[in-house]
Amino acid sequence: MLSMEMRREIYELTIQNYRIVVPIFLTMCIMGVLANAIVIIALIKTKVRTPTVTIISSLSFSDMWTSSVVAASLLYNSYIPILYPKFETNPCISLTLELFRTGGLITGTLHLLIISIHHYIGITKPYYKRNYTTKTFIVCTLIWIIPPLFLIILASSFQNQGFRDCWEFDNFYHTRIFRVSVSSIIVIIFFIIIFCYARMIYLLRLKRKKWQSRSASNKTKNDNKTVNTTVWICSSFFIGWAPATLQFSITCSTCDLMRYETIQGYKLIFYFSCLQLTFLLGKTLMNPLIYSLRIPEVDKELRKMNNGVKKFFANLKRREITNQPKYNTKINEHNDGPASKTLIKESATSM
Repeated sequence: MLSMEMRREIYELTIQNYRIVVPIFLTMCIMGVLANAIVIIALIKTKVRTPTVTIISSLSFSDMWTSSVVAASLLYNSYIPILYPKFETNPCISLTLELFRTGGLITGTLHLLIISIHHYIGITKPYYKRNYTTKTFIVCTLIWIIPPLFLIILASSFQNQGFRDCWEFDNFYHTRIFRVSVSSIIVIIFFIIIFCYARMIYLLRLKRKKWQSRSASNKTKNDNKTVNTTVWICSSFFIGWAPATLQFSITCSTCDLMRYETIQGYKLIFYFSCLQLTFLLGKTLMNPLIYSLRIPEVDKELRKMNNGVKKFFANLKRREITNQPKYNTKINEHNDGPASKTLIKESATSM
């Protein structure tokens, strides 16, 4: 049991830490939203409508959603209550933000599963009709709706818990069984993804040995590049979400880790929370970089956008130079003294 003096010391330490780290994380959230928004604009401007582009666009929206929810949760659940104690938070809003955050985690993982299945079908059945963009869009819509909807229904199903009694501290969201169940679902999905890509790499090696023609070799190289790109995306997702998933599963209300009795125990949890947030938000910044480097359509449109921005500022600078007032020197001669020079301002020439 923590003493009053230790509680006060932890509270003061929390205020000091939050004033430093929360603005940094909020800045990372804003950068993540902007970076993924640029990728989405580039994908829209490509006017290429394929299942891969549809999934990547949806995954970019997922990263934007994650950054937005994390920022809102940090402000409403952590930063404002600690620094402004008079501000009363609504536990129902806090629970909703946490459910959206958890639903976003599941949604992002399901996006990677869809990408792996899509590539697996393309490699195992190269002559299969791959023009199923509409079906892919429907599936992406479903994985956006089902996880948060299921969590909201679940939060409304327990008597005296969840949305039925938001003020109850021992909420189902903080129970061990709920957190372990969500973490297990994510781990199972990742095992399926790993199996798909391991199988794809094995099949590509067989094709490389079997096919000796130039066209077949080029096809294998393209498939290899696609697989490598997606492996990079999956790796960034795994690195980004693994610490968050681990913390989610071991920080339940009955977990021993949350029952810290020393300041060192508090610091351990706080630093681990900062680490998992850094990895999570780093993932939202890393994926747009991977898209721009590994997907030709995105790289091409981003270069066009960059050239357009440079051209805009160049024209703006040229206009400012043109609109600057010009001066002529006029020599005034006086009978009683030496000649003096006067600067006469002329109107700017029309553009």
